[in-house]
Amino acid sequence: MLKVCGTFVAAAATGAGASAADAVDRGGRHLGAQAAAKRAAGGHVYGGITPQSWPIVVDLDKGATKVTRIVTGLDMTCTSAENFGTTDGFTDLKLNSKNRFHATYGPQRIEVGGTPADIQGAITGRRSNDRSSMKGTWTYKVTFYDAGGTTVTDTCESGLVSWKAEQ
Repeated sequence: MLKVCGTFVAAAATGAGASAADAVDRGGRHLGAQAAAKRAAGGHVYGGITPQSWPIVVDLDKGATKVTRIVTGLDMTCTSAENFGTTDGFTDLKLNSKNRFHATYGPQRIEVGGTPADIQGAITGRRSNDRSSMKGTWTYKVTFYDAGGTTVTDTCESGLVSWKAEQ
């Protein structure tokens, strides 16, 4: 469920609205909850639990040169004192020569239950030298607006969430 102007709308799966994570595709790099249902790419898979008690899954390609998919859930705290959980994910993040990756996006305008919202976020990660684990940070922010799209009605953030996943 996603908070919008004091009410809740169902996630995209119910057809009644869209969560911020499900509503955007940034050039194949960002993906929503549907990513969890896809099969692993056949490479290396890492998993863990975030400090917010959400699962995190990191899927590397067979050559272990890129993150083919990374997904997690995030607890969002809003200025209106409302809270909700949502999913977020990315695909096709290349590991550099130091086994690190990062990506940012937004703000990007989406429609959530007929109301405009801006989403933005960032992820960092690195693989351990022995390749047995990965860790990093994740942030996600949703800014809700009135129907006209000009006045902010609420802002919800995950804060900086650290994550660790092991093989």
